[in-house]
Amino acid sequence: MLHLSSCALGGAQIKNNMKTLHNILLGALALMAVACGSDSKGSDPVVEPRPTTPTALKTVHLGLSNAEIANPERGFYNLLETNSTDPVTLQALKKIRNDGKTLVQLVYYLPEYRTSDLPESFTTKVEADLDRVREVGMKAILRFAYTSDQNGSDAPMSTILRHLDQIKPILHHKVGVIACVQAGFIGAWGEWYYSSNHLNNTTAYNQVISKWLEVLPEERCVQVRTPKYKQDFVGNSNALTLETAFKNTPIARIGHHNDAFMTDDTNMGTYQDVDKDKRYVAQDALYVPLGGETTKPSGAKMASGKEALAEIQTLHWSFLNDGYYKPLLDNWKTGGYLNQMKKLLGYRLYVSKAEFSEQNAPGSDLVLNLTMGNAGTASMYNARPAVIVLVQEGTNSEYEAVSGIDLRTIQPEKTTTFKLTFKLPSTIAEGKYKVMMWLPDGNNELKNLPAYAVQLANNNVWNSATGYNNLGISINIAQSKDAKAGTSSITFVKKK
Repeated sequence: MLHLSSCALGGAQIKNNMKTLHNILLGALALMAVACGSDSKGSDPVVEPRPTTPTALKTVHLGLSNAEIANPERGFYNLLETNSTDPVTLQALKKIRNDGKTLVQLVYYLPEYRTSDLPESFTTKVEADLDRVREVGMKAILRFAYTSDQNGSDAPMSTILRHLDQIKPILHHKVGVIACVQAGFIGAWGEWYYSSNHLNNTTAYNQVISKWLEVLPEERCVQVRTPKYKQDFVGNSNALTLETAFKNTPIARIGHHNDAFMTDDTNMGTYQDVDKDKRYVAQDALYVPLGGETTKPSGAKMASGKEALAEIQTLHWSFLNDGYYKPLLDNWKTGGYLNQMKKLLGYRLYVSKAEFSEQNAPGSDLVLNLTMGNAGTASMYNARPAVIVLVQEGTNSEYEAVSGIDLRTIQPEKTTTFKLTFKLPSTIAEGKYKVMMWLPDGNNELKNLPAYAVQLANNNVWNSATGYNNLGISINIAQSKDAKAGTSSITFVKKK
């Protein structure tokens, strides 16, 4: 340790001591730099980048609507029974549509073809019927049977399988206007209970289901009459989950129809172990369609509207026939429960909050976070795209991008936030743009028909002429030297 005193030392000595001290300090600093700035391999010091400022997001909240909304593939439906020759009339379909319904069940009775092929005239008739269903903006639930008499005759299995092969081209050609099908064919009304050909057994049931899954386009479901029929076919009693749903597998393509809803404790044999079967259906119907109708109660006491609505919500019903059984349905009108069912049956999607990057530049990324919920009794059961559309103010020039949101995953009484990033085209015109959400039909032939688009259950969002939902968002796109190049794999393209 150096002891320095300017009084005791001469000038030269002071200079030498100061030089020595300077060299010592330089050496110490060099050692500190090596110790703090190098790793064991002697690499260069790592310079941490400055944290970047996140994109500032603006937030809007959307109000919820209390209105009845006639959205596709859900709600009350009407049943029309027909045959192999008489057309389903446009007048009958318009009446149903004007009543605020988007679904019609078409049941075809084919007694004259129990032992023979279907004629070409029949397939032509079914196509024409479905064309009229499309003309009025509805979808059909299809079922085929040979008799409406419990003592009547159905067809042998060979005929049933042949008829399914014959209707396959229609199913594929008109899949857009088919909401789902019901297994049918066996017994009175196609309900699999009575059978003159002794087909009311598991082997026969499995043959019909297997054939339906073969001839029906993979994007559609076949409904069976009891949960046991599905469980027997797939070989277990495991209900669907998000991991097993929405795949081209039998378990993901078999739904449920209950044509004795709320008539007694077991719904006339629909359920065997009632509690267990209902738990199964409640879980399964989050991913496949559940619908049906009531019938005359087997007991003196009728179920109340409160009880029926609770059951619909618990089991996740998507649609219900409001034409039968009238006395029971009339009983549900008390207290407004039938009106509540009309509003809530099936999905009822809404956007509660949207966060977005208000200032954007051509070629950069647009950030859009959407919090969505479902106030209905069920999820969507058929896929459809969720498209974000930018509409330029003043010119109405449009750009669209498919978000990748699977609307079927938005379950009842739950909300989900989807964090989305879209790349803007480098050639997009500068200006202000309104942000729309467009939920068109998944079928190319129906995609651009507004009647088949989904209206969100929000106030003041719907444009019936375009099928767009206005999210109340306005963004600005302008050149900026500070803008970063977009990196999202989802890019807006100009809409033709």
